[in-house]
Amino acid sequence: MEAKEQDSIYRPKDDELVSRINAYHTVMKEKRNIELSLDLFKDKEWAERLGSTQELEQAHKVISTSLEKAIMSFSDSDLKKVSEQKLLDDTQLHEMRINQAKAKLGTLRQSQDSDEKKHGKSI
Repeated sequence: MEAKEQDSIYRPKDDELVSRINAYHTVMKEKRNIELSLDLFKDKEWAERLGSTQELEQAHKVISTSLEKAIMSFSDSDLKKVSEQKLLDDTQLHEMRINQAKAKLGTLRQSQDSDEKKHGKSI
């Protein structure tokens, strides 16, 4: 089963900044959990308790999509407010900015790849 674009655990209760930050925290917690699960999967005793490789990979895809959706929901002005209101500590804010830059770069690459396929040449 392949992750669909609408598969997401990023679900803020409303569009308020605090709600989006809380939903972002949830996604980050689950990201750490799935990464730990993928690491533990190498241990035979844990592997039997965690589910199949396919299930873990599917969960990882959904969480990755959710994280991208979460971080892209914050504008630069939102991040300034987050900093001013201390909704994230400096480390978390830095991590979010890095993840946002990576997501933007990934979107740019996908767009370029799509253009290359459409036009049959490198840009």
